[in-house]
Amino acid sequence: MVDRIKIKISKFTVVNDYPLWGNYRPSKFPNRHIFSREISNEKAKVKRPFEITLMLYYDDEKDKFTIGFNGSIRKWYFGKNTRRNLTPTQLKDCIKLLSVKIGIREQDLLNARVTQLESGVTLLLKSDFKEVINCFARHRTFSREVDGTTVYFKGKKTKEGKDSIYKYKFYEKYLEINKNDKNFRENPIKMNVHKKFLFFRFEIVIKKVSGMDFYKTKAKTLNNIIINWEEINLELINRFQAIQFIDLISDEKIIDSTKLGKRDSEKYLNFQRIRKNGFLRELEKFELTNTSTNRTTKTKAFFKNYEMFLDKKIDYKNELYQALKRKIDSLV
Repeated sequence: MVDRIKIKISKFTVVNDYPLWGNYRPSKFPNRHIFSREISNEKAKVKRPFEITLMLYYDDEKDKFTIGFNGSIRKWYFGKNTRRNLTPTQLKDCIKLLSVKIGIREQDLLNARVTQLESGVTLLLKSDFKEVINCFARHRTFSREVDGTTVYFKGKKTKEGKDSIYKYKFYEKYLEINKNDKNFRENPIKMNVHKKFLFFRFEIVIKKVSGMDFYKTKAKTLNNIIINWEEINLELINRFQAIQFIDLISDEKIIDSTKLGKRDSEKYLNFQRIRKNGFLRELEKFELTNTSTNRTTKTKAFFKNYEMFLDKKIDYKNELYQALKRKIDSLV
């Protein structure tokens, strides 16, 4: 569940002389100094270990040290090309290993302040679900954006033009793992895996933990995350369900339009137009003209009227939800 994380440690006790802060980085503040070093997890015993960059900040006016890092502790624990998700037990073990590498007490790391967090899960699905990422069509308040094969839902930008403090992200993990492999398409083993399965990844990317009521209490520190593990998982499911899903995979039903009543005939003509032009494009047009007082009801009808003409051999929405629930239930 926990993936990328940014933390700050202001109160800590150094417990050994292992750490070497040899890399000096200039600071834009004259009274501050920055040192860095990379750490890897040798106990992971993987071919491609993942390094985290530790930062040591020193303020000579306040005579104060702060340690911080921003990176995927999931990849640091399992290895770079992993699709595995951390359990609470593994997270505790990861924190223990990190504290040794940093050279501070384990309790100090547990009490570290979490400022940014990526919470997500990877599902292994069959090839029937290949186009399922595109089926996440709408969020009540967030805009939908597509970058390559990744689908985002983002809130409004701030007055200063900065991105909103959190967003949702859907992408295919196997493509992300192999993004630097120039021979990926020519590798028969990898292409066979790619054709047979979908490594579905869903994430909530939180840029400011203190700005979200739920997370600033439940995920304020690493210790809070462990204590509130089940609640944070439930929040992930709830936010997943809040994004409207439309079946863009199933085929059209075989329909004799001459036997349809007037109202259903109109719905069928709309379905054909949407099918021809693309659901997402027609949804955008519909939302621009949907200015009625019961906008939510009309939008639900737009989705329902489209799906009534589909030959649903698989309930993709329910199957996906059940797979997500099973995966999260296993991460205990």
